[in-house]
Amino acid sequence: MLNRRDLLFALAVAGGSLGFPSIARAAGKIRVGAVASDVSAEPLYAEMQGFYRKVGLDAAIQTFPNGGAIIAGVASGALDTGFANLTSIAAARQRGLPVKIVAPATLYTSKSPVTVLVKARGSKLKTGSDLRGKTIAVSTLRGELQVGASLWIDKNGGDSSKTQFLELPFSAMSAALAGGRIDAAMITEPAMTLHKDTIELLSDAYTAIADEFLIGGFVASDAWIRDNREDAKRFGAAIIETAKWANTHRAETAVFLAKSAGLDEALVRSMTRATYGERLAVEQIQPVLDAAAKYGSLKEPMNAKELLG
Repeated sequence: MLNRRDLLFALAVAGGSLGFPSIARAAGKIRVGAVASDVSAEPLYAEMQGFYRKVGLDAAIQTFPNGGAIIAGVASGALDTGFANLTSIAAARQRGLPVKIVAPATLYTSKSPVTVLVKARGSKLKTGSDLRGKTIAVSTLRGELQVGASLWIDKNGGDSSKTQFLELPFSAMSAALAGGRIDAAMITEPAMTLHKDTIELLSDAYTAIADEFLIGGFVASDAWIRDNREDAKRFGAAIIETAKWANTHRAETAVFLAKSAGLDEALVRSMTRATYGERLAVEQIQPVLDAAAKYGSLKEPMNAKELLG
């Protein structure tokens, strides 16, 4: 979720008071922000496979530590488009940043979940009611992970208002579980496979939102979409073609992902890989917005159509 620091940074950049690391805008070139992880690797795969050139685009890709920084870049005009998670996109728009989704990104599917609720190996926790008074780690407070965990708890006999949430990086969650600092964690790949000897599944908690929904999307500003409608369509087409290719070419993407993200190739091959959305549909967005509004990650309910560019 876009936090206050990222929001203020974005607004300051948009006003011209701060510099922002960006790629110079050139005719015929689209500036794309990505995160060096499986969930945000599509821009890199599209470049590798020549899908941008196929639709007449010349993409310049820049990597960022998180989607909040990418939203800031898009809002300021330093980037044309880039990846962010769905809750962050919606929250940013509600707070006055004019951004919309121009292409689907990672798709959560219960058939192959890349984000799950885990506990320490040997823990006796089983249901939502067992988490009363317990502490759950999430990567960002009030973000999608906390929303998913809260909804699962409340649907499975518990009361999420009686559960504490602690912000931790994924890499620190396993040690925190082992040390008893936390009782459960919403974790994703590659941490989930890397620490499989010390953690075990408590629940496929995201399924409480829906069996299938978009975790994130590629955003652009309202102004850029208005002034570059054809480029927006071309970019969306390239990303969807990339999704279809990447979803069926795991071996090829494993090699590239390992190199670009600095991961061991054997780890990448063994972990649950991201599934990419092959269409941009309101029914894959609305469940997340409804859950985010219910648990306060959004100021008010939002119609998914408001986010489509």
